[in-house]
Amino acid sequence: MDLLILGTRQVAAEPGIFVGPLAAAFGWLINLIFTVVYAITPAMSLGISIIILTIIFRLLVLPLTLRGQRSLNKMREIQPELNAIDAKYGKSKDPEIMKKVQAEKSALMVKHGANPLKGCLPMLIQMPLFFGINFIMHQSFLYISQLGDLYNRLSESIQQVPNYIAKLMPLAEPLIPNNMRNNGLEAAQLLEQGVPMQTVVNTVGDFINLSEPADLSRVLNRFTTENWDNLYNQISQSAANLLPGIQDLHNQINNIENFFGLSMTESGGWGWPGVMIPILIMITMLAVSWLMQLRQYDPNATEQVKMQQRIMLVVMPIFMAFITVGLPAGVGLFWIVSQTFMVIQELILNKKAGIKFRLPFVKREE
Repeated sequence: MDLLILGTRQVAAEPGIFVGPLAAAFGWLINLIFTVVYAITPAMSLGISIIILTIIFRLLVLPLTLRGQRSLNKMREIQPELNAIDAKYGKSKDPEIMKKVQAEKSALMVKHGANPLKGCLPMLIQMPLFFGINFIMHQSFLYISQLGDLYNRLSESIQQVPNYIAKLMPLAEPLIPNNMRNNGLEAAQLLEQGVPMQTVVNTVGDFINLSEPADLSRVLNRFTTENWDNLYNQISQSAANLLPGIQDLHNQINNIENFFGLSMTESGGWGWPGVMIPILIMITMLAVSWLMQLRQYDPNATEQVKMQQRIMLVVMPIFMAFITVGLPAGVGLFWIVSQTFMVIQELILNKKAGIKFRLPFVKREE
């Protein structure tokens, strides 16, 4: 997938064979949710739709999560027996002895229905939705019909501006990846020769044609506030009568895409309020990681193992927070809601399992 996701506003190319079907499936669902939300309140409707989609997803995978919880509880119960097997054979590196250790441990886990991998499945399952949401937020108007209609009307309005391509090119060029730009030059030559559009597409691949409303929408979707200000200034000089209608359509789009001051289709960055996205991601992931580690606590673990657990507890939340800084805020919102759901879920499940809560890095009384 030719998609620059860190610190860029470039137009996304085709999603590819992996992300494409995911984006199509989740796009259909979020469009369905959005239609209902939009009918109730257009304001912040995209952010609200992401929240509802995330909650639906978490509820759908809840049965799998519960099975994973039961398996982890079994692992916790048989941990003394697993430690006894290790003690029985010592620290031998002999391949035959290591096979015996693994065989005995596997037999014990099968006997008690324990599998440590089941506890990881709910976290892994949300990754496909993460990739799908990421592409949808880069090109939300392709999947959400109301947004698509607004962007199409906006593109058609801008195309009525005299010499609109000349006005747009300096603003659009940095937003078009090099391969699309090169393909666009080749496509323009073929179109001038009278080659049919479909043949051109099949020949050169993905490219941007600003004379097509659909392609113009892809570029406008990546415009920054500065880009819009520059474009408005140029339109006011050559077609002032068209400016109010263009601004109205753009405002309607912003009303949909903005969620408490953040555009769901743009990266929040490190400024305010965008910095709250990585901060909340780090906090919620830290909470989930800690609550999950409480179930797997082994009082006989070595200090080295405990230190590795503490490192993993902190590293993954920081890593994920860093990644989402450059992603659309809608992706960050999805992750925050998903992790918050998991925090509540883990608190309830741990309470039922009789696991007492304690703060991270506070020494446990054995």
